Amino acid sequence: MRRVALQIAQRSCIGARSRNEDCLAIEQQREHWCLVLSDGAGGHGHGARAARVVVERVIAGFRSRPPADGRDLSELLLDAHDAVVAEQRELGTVGAAAAMHATVVVLIVDTQKGVALWGHVGDSRLYRWREGRLECVTRDDSLEQWVLDTGLVDTARARHMPNRGVLLAALGAEEEASPQVCESFELEPSDVFLLCSDGWWGGLDSQLISQLLADTSTSEEWLRAMIDRTLARADPRQDNHSAIACWIEEPKAADEAEPAREAGRVSEAETRPPRVIPSHVRSG
Repeated sequence: MRRVALQIAQRSCIGARSRNEDCLAIEQQREHWCLVLSDGAGGHGHGARAARVVVERVIAGFRSRPPADGRDLSELLLDAHDAVVAEQRELGTVGAAAAMHATVVVLIVDTQKGVALWGHVGDSRLYRWREGRLECVTRDDSLEQWVLDTGLVDTARARHMPNRGVLLAALGAEEEASPQVCESFELEPSDVFLLCSDGWWGGLDSQLISQLLADTSTSEEWLRAMIDRTLARADPRQDNHSAIACWIEEPKAADEAEPAREAGRVSEAETRPPRVIPSHVRSG
C-alpha cells in the first residue's frame, strides 16, 4: 500500500429541466475522502429533496466514521434509505406512486493507505479507467439492464425499449434496499474515476468518454469536454446531468506541505442546487 494524491472536479447541470434533482458532494476527513452523487425522483419536486437527504446522510455518516469495508458502506447507504423513507412519512407520500426516491453512487478513498471502496443503488454509475481501459464497475438497477442480462436483446435494441429507464431499486423505494458494494481495493497512480447520473452517461458512450479523457490534462477539462459534447447534441429533453471526476496521482512534496485547495469554480447558471460540501483539488 502507498500514499496517493487526488485531483477532483465536479459539475451539476440543469439540462432542459425546470429544476435540478441531482445532488453531489465531496468531503475530507484527514486521509479519508468521500465522493457521493445522488439523482432524485418524485412528484411535486420532491426528487431534489430525496437526493439532498441521501447526500447529507451519507456525508454525516462519513464524518462520524469513514467506512472501512463493504459492510460499513452498505450500512451507511441503508441509513440513507431509512432517511428518505422517514422524509416520505413526514410528507405523507409513503406508498404513493409519486413518492420520492433517489439513486446513489459513492466512492471512499484512503489516501494514506492508497485504497478505495465503492457502493451504489440505482442507475447512477461509477466508471474506472485503468491500464488503458474504461470500465463501468457498477451495474444499473434498471429494467434495461435486467433485459440485457437475460440475453434476449442486444444493447442497440434495448436502447429503444419502452420504459427502459425504470428503476428496479432505489433509496426510498418500497422494496427492501440492497446496495451493491465492493471490498477495499488498491489504487494505482494512473487510475481515473467518474461518478455520474444517468443524464450524464446517457449520451456519452465509453469510447467517447475514453477519447475525451485522452485529450484533456486535468479532471476539470475532462468534465468540461463531456459537457460540451452533451450541449452539442441539443437534446430538447436533456435530463439533469452531474458528475464527479477523480484522478489518482503520485503525491508530490507540495501536496504534503500545503493544505488542500478548493476545486475550480462552477457556474451558477449550470449548477442548481449549489454544491453541498466545498470540494478540493488535492490531498496528501
